[in-house]
Amino acid sequence: MLRTRSLTSLIVALTATTSAFADGTWTNIVTAGLVGGSYPPANLNIPGVPADAVFVPNSFNNPLIAPNGNVVFRAQLAGTGIQATNPNNSHIELTGSSGATLVQVARAGNALPSGLAPGLVCNSTTGVNGLASTQFESGNGGVLITGNLNGTGVTAATSPFWMWRDPTGANNYILYRGGDAYPGAAGVTMTASVGSPQYVNNDGAALAYATLAGTGVITTAGVTANNGAVVWMGPSGKTVLFRKGDPCPGFTDGTVLQPDSYSIWVNGNKAAIYGTLFGGTVTTSDNAVELTNAWGNGLEVWGRKGGPIAGFPDLTFTNMAYPTSSPFSLVQHPLMADGTIVFRTELGGTGATTLNNSATMTVKNGVFTMLMRKGDTVPGVSGLVFQSVGSSSVMNNNGVYAYEGILMYADGTSVTDPAVPSSFLGVRKADGTILVLAKQFDSIPGVAGATFGPISGSSSVCISDSGVVVFANNFIVGGIPYSGVAILAWDAVNGLRTIAKTGDTNFTGTPCNTLTMIGGTGVSGASTNTGLNSSGQLVLKAGDSVNSMYTIAKIDLGVAPCPADLNGDRVVNGADLAVLLGAWGPCTCPSDITGDGVVNGADLAVLLGAWGNCP
Repeated sequence: MLRTRSLTSLIVALTATTSAFADGTWTNIVTAGLVGGSYPPANLNIPGVPADAVFVPNSFNNPLIAPNGNVVFRAQLAGTGIQATNPNNSHIELTGSSGATLVQVARAGNALPSGLAPGLVCNSTTGVNGLASTQFESGNGGVLITGNLNGTGVTAATSPFWMWRDPTGANNYILYRGGDAYPGAAGVTMTASVGSPQYVNNDGAALAYATLAGTGVITTAGVTANNGAVVWMGPSGKTVLFRKGDPCPGFTDGTVLQPDSYSIWVNGNKAAIYGTLFGGTVTTSDNAVELTNAWGNGLEVWGRKGGPIAGFPDLTFTNMAYPTSSPFSLVQHPLMADGTIVFRTELGGTGATTLNNSATMTVKNGVFTMLMRKGDTVPGVSGLVFQSVGSSSVMNNNGVYAYEGILMYADGTSVTDPAVPSSFLGVRKADGTILVLAKQFDSIPGVAGATFGPISGSSSVCISDSGVVVFANNFIVGGIPYSGVAILAWDAVNGLRTIAKTGDTNFTGTPCNTLTMIGGTGVSGASTNTGLNSSGQLVLKAGDSVNSMYTIAKIDLGVAPCPADLNGDRVVNGADLAVLLGAWGPCTCPSDITGDGVVNGADLAVLLGAWGNCP
């Protein structure tokens, strides 16, 4: 969470400062709080919502934005007949492109749409709110919500549900109910967390870890434990990807795999999972693996703790400081449409020293590429070198990687001098070029007298497939840390600019003091950000806690589409031609410009016709 300080003089100064750059107009979707002496109505002809209903201030959760610009969010209502206690009917899930187009996805205390759960209402068994605080989105605009149901015969174990609303809004499906039968064995049932299906693909299928109980289930820790599974749950049914305790792919010595319950990633029908090995000749030095089914060979191991890194004969995977049990840390939505996986790792072997023993890498079809390595020089930064990637980093489906970079001295010591920048926000283009967009202490464009605070851990960086990078950062004015927050955007056409900041009055009519966007942690099952859609439309929350005013707003930062620009540098040239020729043949990937499932002469013709600078 970004911190802000309430400084009247500072806010006045920032409010008077206008950005030197121009993007699309901010559009408010909904507002909560007193506007002109009254609360704006929440009911804009939404069936089932009382006419006098209003939104409770500061009740909006992090909104998502679909490819068509529709925004999805949860809010709380107040008014006649609405109550927030048992039985709760105040929480509501809504979607639409504006206040005038909002439609109800689900509401606490009400039946689910389409008669999905006859006789039951969306509430927990204690009668309190049945809608989970987060929702998920598919790459084509479908919505997955989770929550609990209540009614005759429902228990705490059978109460949880996941519901998918398809992109048309006409069809709804229950993907999971607590206690559903496990499809891999008779007499076994499943329990999954209400908040666990973070990714849902365009077919409405979510991949999640389920705990198993029933016939033949062994819960005792060790080689024989089989009380969990990674399962696809979709409108057409459930399919097991892998069950805990089954033989690990590629091993013939009795080694079994126990998949982790949280390191699960999805892009379409591709998946990546992490697991621990037991049995065979496994020891604690080689008992962790990463697997994927993205390369057409079924589920396969692509990296093993203590194992070699293909193409780097003097390097091995070794333990990271966190998590202590794994040498792998996959970045936010790490699985790309073409099967590329982005990850961080600690390096061992004869080629690693304390000055270069970590890296951010990609792997595709077993081929590893090093994106950045500890000790690398950073363009435009003198006297310091790259140390590591911060907690926020993300790649788009065109191979452009946006990340927080941490700096160190060349001798490996950390930056402790408060006058020396210790962090930056960088972009690595698909051709390997590194661009530094902002460093700690740099001036912030469009915000008079403001400089960047530390750029690590709070940037919420995200990137669209059209090449727009958006991030948030605390800034400093007059030496006062956390003076405010700036939301910045960058693309190769328009450069870096501030699009929102603490003190702006355009959101609520009063100076805002909070700005929150979901960033790279909000992703769909198509490896796209859900707070910034593929074309560059951004959604965020803005608030003025002093006057209790809050809004959800969106803006179009879209750069003109340039499908033939395969490396995302806004120029179609030989580099893009090389990418296209390298993907020749059947391929569901960006190089398939025509979208017919194969990279061939038709795609080549489009690329040659677009040769030169993108519009």
